[in-house]
Amino acid sequence: MIVHIFITILLYLVLMSISATLLGILVRSFFVGSSFNNKEIGNNKYIKREIRKYKHIGGWTGIVALFLIFAYFYTTFYFWNIGVTMVALVIMLGRLPDLLWEIKSGRLLKGMTFGQAKSILPNNRWALIVNFLVWASLPALYFFLYLF
Repeated sequence: MIVHIFITILLYLVLMSISATLLGILVRSFFVGSSFNNKEIGNNKYIKREIRKYKHIGGWTGIVALFLIFAYFYTTFYFWNIGVTMVALVIMLGRLPDLLWEIKSGRLLKGMTFGQAKSILPNNRWALIVNFLVWASLPALYFFLYLF
């Protein structure tokens, strides 16, 4: 029983890490080049050419990330079951609001203490529901690993 709980927690951390990374790559590829200000660039042709290349590479990165996400879902389904795949999806969707906030504000949550992050993040019902779903996915993962 203790070993099952330990394995569940370890797998939950692995799923969280992989889900957050893949979702971050995909979502950030949609916002490539949005941080560049046209007034600061001016008529510099070299910088404009580099931004075009950067946006082109961002599009390919999004396609590769989408392929990797589908492969990730297929792998979780193949080695475990649909429940583990749904837990991975819930973890991924739970990361989405924070990731969009990071892109919009330009600030990273990584490296902040809990109090610092809590003071600057929006505090609304949506955030509460999403955080609840992410934490509820831990017992759901145990259920789908050992009881389903």
